[in-house]
Amino acid sequence: MSTESTRDTRIDESTPVLIVGGSLVGLSTAVFLAWHGVRSLLVERHPSTAIHPRVASLTARTLELFQTVGLAPAIRGVEPAFSEDNVVPIMESLIGQEFDRAMEDMSAYFTAASPARGSLIAQDVLEPLLRAHAEQLGADLRYATELIAFDQDDAGISATIRERGSGATRTVRARYLVAADGGQSSIRAQLGIAQHGPGSLAHLISMIFEADLMELFRKRHAIMGIVNNDTISFGFLVPYDRSAGRPDVYRLDLAYDPNTETLADYGEARCLDLIRAAVGVPDLPVKLKTVLEWEMAARVSDRFGQGRVFLVGDAARVQPPTGALGGNTGIAEAHNLAWKLAAVLRGEAGEALLDTYDTERRPIAEITVEQVVLLSQERQSEQLALTVNTLIVNLGYRYQAGALLPEHNDDLLLIQDPLLWRGEPGTRAPHLVLERAGEQLSTLDLFGHHFVLLIGPEGQTWRAAARRVAAQLNIPLDIHQVGGELVDVGSRFCDTYGVNASGAVLVRPDDVIGWRAQTIGEDPERALAHALASLLCR
Repeated sequence: MSTESTRDTRIDESTPVLIVGGSLVGLSTAVFLAWHGVRSLLVERHPSTAIHPRVASLTARTLELFQTVGLAPAIRGVEPAFSEDNVVPIMESLIGQEFDRAMEDMSAYFTAASPARGSLIAQDVLEPLLRAHAEQLGADLRYATELIAFDQDDAGISATIRERGSGATRTVRARYLVAADGGQSSIRAQLGIAQHGPGSLAHLISMIFEADLMELFRKRHAIMGIVNNDTISFGFLVPYDRSAGRPDVYRLDLAYDPNTETLADYGEARCLDLIRAAVGVPDLPVKLKTVLEWEMAARVSDRFGQGRVFLVGDAARVQPPTGALGGNTGIAEAHNLAWKLAAVLRGEAGEALLDTYDTERRPIAEITVEQVVLLSQERQSEQLALTVNTLIVNLGYRYQAGALLPEHNDDLLLIQDPLLWRGEPGTRAPHLVLERAGEQLSTLDLFGHHFVLLIGPEGQTWRAAARRVAAQLNIPLDIHQVGGELVDVGSRFCDTYGVNASGAVLVRPDDVIGWRAQTIGEDPERALAHALASLLCR
């Protein structure tokens, strides 16, 4: 990508947000922005969505986010079977002896902390769903189109994009740019944003193939397997269930030394021998589809934004695939950024709100990468009793600063079991079962579009105060009384959210608690006005 200036070129079109990169995280960003009513233009250099399975699991938290924007039914309609009984065996081969199990904790996917359950949907099946949903909501997605130059000024971004087929170029003016252009992000490089961390951890060869193996995986209740025999040392064998667009496919990952081998050394005959050794069937019919090389690395960008440009997904940080948190973390980053961009673009928030994206998400990226590296090391050692809990990393984190009003509890942890949080600002609002008009729902069903004020059973005074504050600030604010129109099925609201019967909790559009009043106090209107203005950087 050129770094030439585009400021003086003619503008062909404008958009509030330009997204560069149309893979999993870029598409999720387009969906979340569109859900908030913000148009975006997304450009992706490849001709269509992913053609390889790649990411193959979404956590319960990610399904919560997709449920909010209406995507969960489509995912449930095409996902493969998945249960808490699934395991990751360490085995001689797919048909051989099982030595041990590398992971039996499925808590990030099946947890009492969430009303959702995880999914094993593969990336090449998920991305078309994201694409269709984004377009249905109004996003402009352009494939086979690349960014070739951009710069920014105080008012926005000027960018040049090019259609790869025709070579035609257009100039685009955007208020903001979201870089979802991967681990080798050209946008990050142009901005001069460095990265830190352990760096390169391993180089791997991925062999993607078709075979008749799914029943063997099902007999073992395995979602993947780690193969260790005379031919293969710590090979990772991963199944991907069929979809409407393709048959069952599989992936075998093996480490290699790039100083002594190249991709060219993995010809078809050698790959077929390795695949058959991993399965344990010397004459197994196999159709080799492709062979790829990739680097397992751990790096975090020194900052997640500069001016009007924001990094998400692998452009912001890369980590080992162990624990399957890379894509899930990227989706969470997109979700955090989208509501903030929408609030600023609608004039509801000051631009300083966008600075809180880095403030909130970068510390979470640091600890996620740290924990996933540790998990990866444990997987490849004799230590099979894992110390890393992916549920805690994915769902139990706390923003320590940002668009929130903390409560001077300096001894609070950064991550812990999500069931142990008690409504502290910076944590995800806990899931509770409620009932409205005879129908059950989760507290999480109340969030997503606007700020939400949850008030206790004796907090009626908050309602009038909240309406006046919303009118003064000219923002939408949803108000729900637990113990009023919402029945607290387990009588747990006050304890779980850390307030008394007259207290109130302010929840952001991304389900995160921004502020709470444990009791009503002398001047609820003033307290709430201060809280909302602070969270919106006004």
